[in-house]
Amino acid sequence: MPLQTWNDVADPVAGEGVSVTDYGIPVLENLDRLHALEDQPIRVQINGATPLVAGDTQDDVIWDPYGGGSIVDVGAVCRVGSTSGDVTLDIQKNGVSILTTKITLEQNETSSLNATAQPEINSALATVAKGDRISFVVDAAGASVTYLIIIYVLRPSA
Repeated sequence: MPLQTWNDVADPVAGEGVSVTDYGIPVLENLDRLHALEDQPIRVQINGATPLVAGDTQDDVIWDPYGGGSIVDVGAVCRVGSTSGDVTLDIQKNGVSILTTKITLEQNETSSLNATAQPEINSALATVAKGDRISFVVDAAGASVTYLIIIYVLRPSA
């Protein structure tokens, strides 16, 4: 098999030199999985040792080298979980929520991975461009939550 350059495989087209037979890996059976190799997990810390408060907000801006893409996954973790009530978080693009189901850290949990209702992204609003402001908003803070980090995964434009 000839050596492939990044340009040869960045945007493969079925039947044009990229095949599972040649490469032997399941990534090439699904182009979404190939593009997922470029995913960029971005972590935004909301608070530190001071307990979380409803209304706490942190902002991020889409810069180069990404230039744009889509937010494909979201979640949150904290060092100390809520001792009373759930934590509910929103992600907004230029002031508009991109979530149809918000991120939840249930009482006594330190990760949204175990939440009964997993966050859902509105795919129609998930596309971002250079300069878009991404805001992370605490809707409900629970009690005693410290060191909260929201993670969003940016898939750069192909």
